[in-house]
Amino acid sequence: MAKKLTPEQIEKMAVEVRKFLLDKQLWIDVTIYFNGKAFSTNDKSGEHFAYNDPNDLIVIEDADPKRCLEYTGEILCMTFEGPLYECINGYSGAYGNKVVEGLMKIFGKYGCYYEQGYAWSLALYPND
Repeated sequence: MAKKLTPEQIEKMAVEVRKFLLDKQLWIDVTIYFNGKAFSTNDKSGEHFAYNDPNDLIVIEDADPKRCLEYTGEILCMTFEGPLYECINGYSGAYGNKVVEGLMKIFGKYGCYYEQGYAWSLALYPND
């Protein structure tokens, strides 16, 4: 059985995922939920958006993904629209495949795999 990830490891993975998406210019309409909070591209008020800006990290405290998702896993989950949606759902050809492979590499490094709950969300589970 895989060793359970610590909150610090989960946050480190979330930071890595965000950096990967920023590097690929895919940090648009994305929220990463973990440890009771979220990294997001918008502040949920509709007033401020931080698309592809590595210096503008929006952190939402007390973020419970179960308020908007049925399938959340217990590690980390994400919602996404725009270009990441297109990559994950096979609409971006070889480039999208490379993005998915990159995400899987990050998740695998932490002993996880992902499943899509909806076309616009994914959740991580431990590789047992």
